Amino acid sequence: MSTLVFIKKNEKMKLKTLLLTCIILLSIGCKQQANKEKNVTNSKTKKVQSEKISDYSINWVEAINNNNIPAIEKMYASNAVKVISADNILETSSQIANYYGIKKNTITEIESLFKIEASKNKHINYELIKYKTEDQKEYIQIVIWKLENRQVIREFEFTEKRSLEAKKVDINEIADRRKLWIKLCNANNAENLVKQLYSDSTIYFNHKPIVKGIKDLIKEYNYMNNDKYSLHLQPIKLEVVNANFAYEIGQCSGSYKGKYILVWKKQSDGNWKIYIDSNI
Repeated sequence: MSTLVFIKKNEKMKLKTLLLTCIILLSIGCKQQANKEKNVTNSKTKKVQSEKISDYSINWVEAINNNNIPAIEKMYASNAVKVISADNILETSSQIANYYGIKKNTITEIESLFKIEASKNKHINYELIKYKTEDQKEYIQIVIWKLENRQVIREFEFTEKRSLEAKKVDINEIADRRKLWIKLCNANNAENLVKQLYSDSTIYFNHKPIVKGIKDLIKEYNYMNNDKYSLHLQPIKLEVVNANFAYEIGQCSGSYKGKYILVWKKQSDGNWKIYIDSNI
């Protein structure tokens, strides 16, 4: 009888030990899974940060993804400009915030492709930013940043979708058009320059109300008619976005020594013309 009781007690102890072991293993498994999920989250965060993107760009993404219109508005200058198309240009921070407030695809990745100081005194920087949305579409954005009241904010932006067709673009064609721009500019005939090198719907941004169209740009560039005026353009970064758009950031020398931005657009006749022109 005593032997039977000992066997039953022994079996109960084995059962308890087995249950305790299962509980411990289950607990360890849960912790490992939690750590794994945490590491994945941290990995994604590090991925964005490792692309040398600024905190204010990350905040911009978060505000857009969270549909936070007040936060978006604060990230832009009150008179900021966002060019969507020649017929759709937003010219205030509230308009831009409301545009982004309409639910769009979530931005999943962001990366800085190029950034340069355009003016130290005016606290202005130019940047090319690449971002990807949840539908796997990729966009390249050209941004003009400025420092205002100790806050870095967006003053101008233009975005185009990137495509594989960009690899087929012959950048020598753009280089030839740039050489022609320099030649016509130094011939001191603003009208001829603008009519030959600028698209009909061209946009000129100079940190003041934008200039639209060839007619108004000819008036804006009237100072180039002075026979003592000369200018040379030296590209620093040329980013071909797709078959029809290329972004150029460069350095001027001569009568004007600041940085410049040109957005080249391929016309129906196959020639590249300037769609957006900007300087400090």
